[in-house]
Amino acid sequence: MRSLSRSLFLSLSLALAAVPALAPLTASPALAAPEAPSPEERQVTATFETARKALAAKRGSAVVPLLSEASVAKLEKVQAAARNPATRIDGLDPGEKFAVMGLRRYVSPAELRRMTLGDLADHAMKNGWLGPNAIARSALGPVRVRGDRASAILLVDNRPAMVPADFVREGGVWRIDLTNVFSYGGQMLQGFAAMSGKTEEAFITGLLERLPGKPAMAPTGK
Repeated sequence: MRSLSRSLFLSLSLALAAVPALAPLTASPALAAPEAPSPEERQVTATFETARKALAAKRGSAVVPLLSEASVAKLEKVQAAARNPATRIDGLDPGEKFAVMGLRRYVSPAELRRMTLGDLADHAMKNGWLGPNAIARSALGPVRVRGDRASAILLVDNRPAMVPADFVREGGVWRIDLTNVFSYGGQMLQGFAAMSGKTEEAFITGLLERLPGKPAMAPTGK
């Protein structure tokens, strides 16, 4: 559950979050050597490596230009809702609720109003929301390109993640698409909340309380 929490929390801050599956990938000696990647597959891998190296260097803002338009729109929606405490979240999907509630808990209102998406990404990396070694341990499996979309198995410690790495070609450039991270994470949250008998908001609050890190203190008025 904590891995799921970190995955969602980092996705809202532009990282390549993933929940490792239980069984590691194992190579079979009977399999033939894989074919050499195509130029498109190499371009997709290059985008992933650029993002991974930026995150490893704690430059989260450098990942923003590598994200798809839909990913940026999703993150901007979350950011706008988090900035305004009066914004109702009951109309958001569970993944968006988690992101908004997480930002409100761990980033002060003044910081939320001041920060850009790039600033939030840098803040996430500075505070280790994913963990210090997870990025260095990540890798991309074989890439499959279908038209202007591509996907690959995301590996952490050579184990496949529950959510694949998705990419979309926009303006001739391959970009990372995080929309499925929100969708899948939202479905997981919805299911766990139902099993717990709690509302989505109450269940998410419980998850956030178990995450490491000190909640931000809201400024007090006179």
